Amino acid sequence: MTGLATMVLADFGAEVVKVEPPGGDPHRALPSAPMWLRGKATLTVDFEDAEQVERLRGVITETADAVVTTVPRERRETLGLDYASLSATRPDLVYGTVSGFGEDGPYRDYPAVEAVVAAKYGRMASLEGIAPRKGPCYAALQVATHATSQSVAAALLSSLHRRVTTGAGAEFDTSLMRGLLPYDVGGLQVAHLRDRGVLPTPKVPTDPTKTLPRIYYHGARTRDGRWIQFGNLLPHLLDNWFAATGMPRPEGGMPPEGSPELEAFRDDMLRHIASRDLEEWMEVFVGHGGVVAHQYQTTQEALHDPDVVANGHAERVNGGIQLGPVADLTRTPAVIEAACTETDFDAALRATRRTLAPPAQAGRGRPLEGVTVVEAATIIAAPLGASTLADLGARVIKFEPPGGDPFRAMMHGTGAARCNAGKESICLDLKAPEAQEVARRLVSRADVFIHNYRPGVPERLGIGYEAMRQDNPGLVYLSANGYGRKGPGAKRPSTHPIPGAALGGVVWQMGGLPEDEGLDLEAVREVTRALFRANEVNPDPNTSMVVATAATLGLLARDLTGEGQQIFVDMFGANAYGNWDDFLSYPGKADRPPVDPDIRGLGPRCRLYECRSGWVFLYVRDDDGWTRLGVADERALEARFLTDDAETWETRLSAEGIACVRADGAWPAQFLLRDPHAREEELVVTAHHAEWGEYLRHGPMVRFERGGQYRGACVAGEHTVELLRELEYAAAAIDGLLDAGAAVQYAR
Repeated sequence: MTGLATMVLADFGAEVVKVEPPGGDPHRALPSAPMWLRGKATLTVDFEDAEQVERLRGVITETADAVVTTVPRERRETLGLDYASLSATRPDLVYGTVSGFGEDGPYRDYPAVEAVVAAKYGRMASLEGIAPRKGPCYAALQVATHATSQSVAAALLSSLHRRVTTGAGAEFDTSLMRGLLPYDVGGLQVAHLRDRGVLPTPKVPTDPTKTLPRIYYHGARTRDGRWIQFGNLLPHLLDNWFAATGMPRPEGGMPPEGSPELEAFRDDMLRHIASRDLEEWMEVFVGHGGVVAHQYQTTQEALHDPDVVANGHAERVNGGIQLGPVADLTRTPAVIEAACTETDFDAALRATRRTLAPPAQAGRGRPLEGVTVVEAATIIAAPLGASTLADLGARVIKFEPPGGDPFRAMMHGTGAARCNAGKESICLDLKAPEAQEVARRLVSRADVFIHNYRPGVPERLGIGYEAMRQDNPGLVYLSANGYGRKGPGAKRPSTHPIPGAALGGVVWQMGGLPEDEGLDLEAVREVTRALFRANEVNPDPNTSMVVATAATLGLLARDLTGEGQQIFVDMFGANAYGNWDDFLSYPGKADRPPVDPDIRGLGPRCRLYECRSGWVFLYVRDDDGWTRLGVADERALEARFLTDDAETWETRLSAEGIACVRADGAWPAQFLLRDPHAREEELVVTAHHAEWGEYLRHGPMVRFERGGQYRGACVAGEHTVELLRELEYAAAAIDGLLDAGAAVQYAR
């Protein structure tokens, strides 16, 4: 978590000192360690030696701009390395704490292990259906670590931005459990609003664990036994797919879900894709330019993907390949340092602390207060990233087309509410010159502009980077797209299943793809169903977290250089970070541990076990823990767990210091609604919605204050008139824009 966050800062020039115990950080044994250690200096400190602890305090108070720690609260306070102690001397210090479950709820003492958190939170339960059996499935991809690390980086950068401009320090906390919040897109709102009767409860609920994918999000097997993923979510993209594949469109439109006609079409489609080899199909789709499609790859294969390489997401470092920079900052680019060096107290004390404003008392509120972000983006990736900035205190203004972001028409608008929390909305028809002028004026007043337009579109609308920097030289201008701006896919569309397939996460989650050439049609259908479950929503939120980090990198760079700049982020790069544990290669590197064929885990010590009632997830860190279990082998342990209930095993083994949690108690939405830990840790908070009234929304990724109030989701065009007034449009001019349809005001 913290290693990846501080790696990002080191890549962009920060002096990072990693404090390690005598003998070194045991996580150095991980294959990914050479990557997240890069560019850092390590300082050995024995916390049992009072003199060394006092010298560390001196290093912090005399040289550090920021501290981020995973040391538990009681231990920090005993050592005098807590925020209260350090900020008494250094009120301008930025201080962040990171834990597994948070430091306040009933699970605060559970170990900070992603798989344990994922099991307790319900993520493994929500993956049921990947394996052809009942029960939860192991969550392989370490998305909580990714999201938490990006949140820590964004919180540090945001706080340093405020420190530069005001002199104030800050304290924040986050956890791996908070890191899972982005991956529930609308589920909490659906469950909550159904409980309240705002949304209807289906009379015949569908079983998502058995549901085949929608046609536009289907996977398929090609003639040569390889697998391809489609992602043609929007109508024009599906039109492109029909045109490129040569499949005849069903008369009268696509048949309804569950109908025999749709299943017949599905079978025809799978047969049609199986009529050509993968490379033939990809040549067709790339040649068309408007079809969302990509082959499935492992992460090691993705290191050599042309778009990954062209955009610098895999860089040659010290004789191997590592993750590239988290974003492409065009004026202040990253410089990756290969070496991790050792330092000592005297050398650490020679570091210089930059002070750009008079010291102030510790800051109150959130670090991006006073920052204005304008967002012109749709669906999840960029909008959820902008919403993260809103939770950090920024004012976020979203402009969207007259009918609203198309995501509003899906999932009863609950997913859109998730991605638009904390924002104001103005609806503009950007085909109209007068609406383009409104957009230009909004961006000219902003600190940050975020969009996910395809190349050339902003220029046609008059809000391209070169035009906007003339009006606003300090603008941080962030472009987010699918494949990246430099490779062969630069102008190709992408949606969330594509980086899931292309960057290796799904192949790992599936335990590998079937290689049997004799698969019949029914078997292919079953694999596509499992692929759909494994290629769940994470690629979009993975990108969202990088969008927030990149924006805050741009803000701090502006503080230090006086200049804005253009920044590029893409889904391939962000999902390379989502596969951080294996997105590197060097001689002697160990392979990614395979997920077992039954999708229960990585071996007997990291595995789901069925109980007499329910399932548990067991994580045993060392031989001592395995010895204390008192079993000879995995088979004996399976039999032992079947003798009692999951809840009983969690209580019993947790009391013995062994990580064991129930893994099928609830899916994430129900955990957030029902579990007392979620309320105590403020994983859910109360907010207001123009149509729903008071409702529950997800809490922030990081907390700068306990009991804080967070803004609810905007509806499309909710703030159109008040924003036009703020731009000093006269009443008659506003009426003219509304009458002409160039602007649209929400009408309840």
